[in-house]
Amino acid sequence: MDLPGYGAYPIQKDVFLRVEQVEKQMMKQDEKIELLFTYLSKFVEKDEQPRTEIGYKIGER
Repeated sequence: MDLPGYGAYPIQKDVFLRVEQVEKQMMKQDEKIELLFTYLSKFVEKDEQPRTEIGYKIGER
């Protein structure tokens, strides 16, 4: 007696394993994206600080 859907189990197992692999890859990508945004926010914070003016000032003595 065959159970409905039981014969497809190996395919379902393969799909399940593939979904797990994709989820792991996405988690790694999420970590990399989070790190990228951390670096970008540091650059933005750095740009917000006033810069020291350099060079010649015209008209002042």
